[in-house]
Amino acid sequence: MGNRLKKALENVKPTELEKNRMYQNILHQERLAHEKKGGLKMRNRRSIWMTGAVAALLMLVFSASYFMGKDKGDVLYSSNGVEIKEVSEVKLENTGAGAITMLFTEKDVFTLFDTDAFLGTVEDVKNISMDFDGMVHYRAMAILKVEKVYDGELSPGETVRVMLPGPVDTGQVMGADFNITRAMKPGERGIFLPLKYQNEEVWEENGKVLKMKDVAEYAILDTERFAFMETAEGLLFARDTFPKIMNATSLEEIETYIQEKISQ
Repeated sequence: MGNRLKKALENVKPTELEKNRMYQNILHQERLAHEKKGGLKMRNRRSIWMTGAVAALLMLVFSASYFMGKDKGDVLYSSNGVEIKEVSEVKLENTGAGAITMLFTEKDVFTLFDTDAFLGTVEDVKNISMDFDGMVHYRAMAILKVEKVYDGELSPGETVRVMLPGPVDTGQVMGADFNITRAMKPGERGIFLPLKYQNEEVWEENGKVLKMKDVAEYAILDTERFAFMETAEGLLFARDTFPKIMNATSLEEIETYIQEKISQ
């Protein structure tokens, strides 16, 4: 874990304070994992730490480099000094490629994160700017329609707002912090493992506070390891992370695999 963290930090280039916060959170994560040895499953536990501190850690990592863009579009949210707008143009700062998602292994995906799991269709994706009184970050918001639920409290037919870890361009997530080659496009189907925002989760920036549930119900931490997309290019996901389904060609194969992992 120490070597992976060091490599990730070298690419993301956070401040010393941010490095310390990430390191302390990951150490706590490791201690909890050791405490759970002996067969007790970490999934399906709605702990404040699991959904709060981990989400805050990942939000910090994904916020380590900033984007510059031209704001165009509707104001989607405005409160307490935070304004969120739909944007049509995003110009990225040239900071080089990152590798922060190397932290997520197959075991991490199914033990460290208390995610929901469902089959659904992408209804819409829009880029957004998140302006914290002059400090601006860019993300994308996906609207997903639920078709089949494997884990969690959603119901078929529901539509949910899901925050992506970066803005998108013709389906590709952009940003120096993500080793991600593909996101999602409207009309595509996929199996999603999003993290549900809890009431206490906030994003604090530049003295302003955004309650995450005010803008989205869920977050997808990484669109290669927490989403399996059926696309015109074929079935797309991080095959190296999931060796058992490395050669999968259909969502049906992914579905069987996800159900097996959830039941363990």
